[in-house]
Amino acid sequence: MSKAEIQKRIQVRQARLEIAADLYKKGHSIRSIKGEVMKRLGLETLSTKTVHSDIQYLLVEWKKSRIEDTDLAVQLELTRIDDTIKELWEQWEKSKTDYKVTAEKKKGGPSKKDPVKGIAKIGFGVAPAESEQAQPNDTIKTYSIEKSTKNVTALGDVSYIAEIRQQLIERRKLLGLYAPEKTELTGKNGRDLMSSGVKINLDDYTEDELQQILALARKIGQNN
Repeated sequence: MSKAEIQKRIQVRQARLEIAADLYKKGHSIRSIKGEVMKRLGLETLSTKTVHSDIQYLLVEWKKSRIEDTDLAVQLELTRIDDTIKELWEQWEKSKTDYKVTAEKKKGGPSKKDPVKGIAKIGFGVAPAESEQAQPNDTIKTYSIEKSTKNVTALGDVSYIAEIRQQLIERRKLLGLYAPEKTELTGKNGRDLMSSGVKINLDDYTEDELQQILALARKIGQNN
């Protein structure tokens, strides 16, 4: 294989990865990504296995830029959140741009039709034909248009900031930066789980054990 052919393969793979990365972060399936890559790059063939390998490669690369041992699914969500936050910041900046509002005010009046369009003879006189009676004030004719322009000072759409804040909260949760929430287990109507007065120290149990205790407590409460 010549140097030019190797270089071309590298370029095609890089373009393939860029397309796959963008689509995968938007939730596209492997099959959907395959079709889009072939369409954009003009490829005649592309295996599903190759696309799957590309996705795995991207997940590993994204993982390397984050915390060690981060789950690949979590890494994907973090990448999606980062892209969303970037877009929100761009929209926030645009919402602070001043703009102009143009309004039009039209002036006009009724445009009357000819009151007599047809003549029917009655005796020695004349009268409008019954089917052609005039319809006064049929239309409105515009005589002038006044335009006005108003400068609007944009203060920014705070909803973007609120959404950015929410996205950052979700990001911190995925990274485990918040302290675990304390869960208090009680029986029916807020009574103790153990009627004998035995107390449970929740700190001595794992999360799975606490979930099992909670399920048991609910079952006991329903039976009572």
